[in-house]
Amino acid sequence: MVKLKNGRTVLLVMTAVAALSLTACGRNNSAQEQTTTPVQTTIQETTTKKEVALSDIHEAVKAVYGENYIPSMLFDAQYITDVFGVTEDMYEEAIAEGPMISAHVDTFAAFKAKEGQAEAIEQKLTEYKDYLLNESFQYPMNIPKIEAAQIVREGDYVFYVQLGQAENTAAEEDELLKQFQESNQLAVDAIREQLQ
Repeated sequence: MVKLKNGRTVLLVMTAVAALSLTACGRNNSAQEQTTTPVQTTIQETTTKKEVALSDIHEAVKAVYGENYIPSMLFDAQYITDVFGVTEDMYEEAIAEGPMISAHVDTFAAFKAKEGQAEAIEQKLTEYKDYLLNESFQYPMNIPKIEAAQIVREGDYVFYVQLGQAENTAAEEDELLKQFQESNQLAVDAIREQLQ
């Protein structure tokens, strides 16, 4: 009877040791999973950062409007500096276009900023829009289009988008603004789709 009790004791001790070792293994596995998961997430974030040629984005925006894309005069680096205040040392690449006829204000500008310059470019474009609305002479019909303009920043890419047509140019000012906002948004959506 004593031997049987000792055998049961040994069996119980061995079972307890086995249970503890299994629990410990389980903890090690979950700890390992916790340490590897953030690393995988970080790698995923860095590999999904997309580089896109400005020319591809420009073509996508033009395609949205077709014949209604008005800008046809390409701005050179000096003109970009004179108009927007964005200097060559702020960007790696730029495409900017405006209308040939001064009665129109349709404008598209795209910048791939140099490291640390995206915010500065965004600020310059904001100042440009403020200048158009508050200091420059504008035909009354162009005011809603300028108000509808958007400065878009996606990482190192910065855009000035002042595009589109109103369906009813005789509409009230609020309705006209809404139409230009909706039309301008088509370009913004095209930009974001290219950068996704």
